[in-house]
Amino acid sequence: MKWLKAKPDTETGDGCMTMLTRMFLLLFPTLFIGLGIHLFLKNREALSWPTTPIIITGSEARSTYSEDSETKKRTYSVEVKLYFSGHFEGHSISGFFIRSAEVGDDEPPPAIIEQKQRELLTQYQRDGLVAHVNPADTTQTMVEPSLIGPIIMMVFGLLLLVFIVRQQKQFLTD
Repeated sequence: MKWLKAKPDTETGDGCMTMLTRMFLLLFPTLFIGLGIHLFLKNREALSWPTTPIIITGSEARSTYSEDSETKKRTYSVEVKLYFSGHFEGHSISGFFIRSAEVGDDEPPPAIIEQKQRELLTQYQRDGLVAHVNPADTTQTMVEPSLIGPIIMMVFGLLLLVFIVRQQKQFLTD
């Protein structure tokens, strides 16, 4: 690829720093694609594992937020860590999984955090909740493995990569 060459181009002023900048720009979409592929393969494998019934044994909740880098606007969520236990082929299994619920632009008071925690507990304290268990290593369990998230990550990474490659001249000349 012409725009990754290491030799300085006297006509355009391209040099080593420009090449490093270009490589750095390619790092982000590559990480999204790589992590998406890793999670896709891991979740696909977990979908083939046998399942076993589990029960929710406890939970912890806290508020978190994400911030828009341009507007500095915060969006708050309640993150609930749900602990579970069960049995698989004579082995006790336990672990946790995390679910979150968006609550808005203001930091939630403790009552809202507790309400969201109760809602998620009610949702997951149901009959039929199962964990996928790796029969070769019963310490590896996964509740509700899904391929949707990893596919979205890979598509986002690919779109970002295409955007960066197509707009590379604009990024580097501004």
